[in-house]
Amino acid sequence: MARISKEPITWLDGTASLIPRHVIVVSVASFTFRFGSIGQLRECIEYYRKKTRPSSRIAAKKLARDLGEDWREQRGWEVERWFERLPMYLLEEPKRQKVLKALSKALEMAEAEKL
Repeated sequence: MARISKEPITWLDGTASLIPRHVIVVSVASFTFRFGSIGQLRECIEYYRKKTRPSSRIAAKKLARDLGEDWREQRGWEVERWFERLPMYLLEEPKRQKVLKALSKALEMAEAEKL
């Protein structure tokens, strides 16, 4: 069974902050997801909806559009995107379904402000 909660954070980027912020925490299949926004949660749900994984390659034109023409200096080749850091066992079909169900429930609760 998944655990869904909202935890306060008092720091941002390693510095203390007086502005109250929260992260959405979803624990499912021996893994804990933390989302800073509902947009991040939606992006993760879209990723887990796909049975076939997208390519990890990013077109140079897309990088230039998103980061600017100096994207080569900003983004080294060792940088991973968030979904490339997820454990592979979460992509096995039974666990993928559990994760998708838990994330969808978390989105539903966050949109209804029940967290």
